[in-house]
Amino acid sequence: MNEDFPDCNVGLRIKEIRKQQNKTLQQLSAASGLSSGYLSNLERNVISPTIYQLQKVCFALNVNITDILAAHDSTVSPVIRAGEREVFFSEAGKVKYEMLNSGENDIEGICITVEKGINYERTSWGHDYDELAIITQGSLCIEMLDQEFIINAGDTIYIKKNTLHTFKNVGDSTCISYWFYKKK
Repeated sequence: MNEDFPDCNVGLRIKEIRKQQNKTLQQLSAASGLSSGYLSNLERNVISPTIYQLQKVCFALNVNITDILAAHDSTVSPVIRAGEREVFFSEAGKVKYEMLNSGENDIEGICITVEKGINYERTSWGHDYDELAIITQGSLCIEMLDQEFIINAGDTIYIKKNTLHTFKNVGDSTCISYWFYKKK
């Protein structure tokens, strides 16, 4: 059912990670704040999570979102063409997340495309890794530490690990940004 996460078996991957960590659904529920029934349906791919819900699961399992969403294959080419990027989350007309690399790598990269006027304030990105982002088109308002930062094309922002942050497109066009972080 995961129409927001094309080409990805989100539920099965969550279940695999949970079982590898010897956690029950009840333990995952307590750690994530999501109900056991919801998580059971998610693991069976009966429902599709929002990016916010998926982040809660990732935080509870202490994994990066790309560990769940990206297909990891160590035999893949080191070159990913722009038209061949894996889209791992998409809300039509709002936002799209694409992998910039594949396979097992120490550094991960994603491209986030946010359409004009889209506000993702509910998306709380509090990762256990530092991030570096560059805006290549448009403008984003990133809110963190009770401050707002307007980031325009060509600007970069560095976000320390465990710093909650949200974003919204405040420009007159689509915003394209590239985010990089080192895996644990």
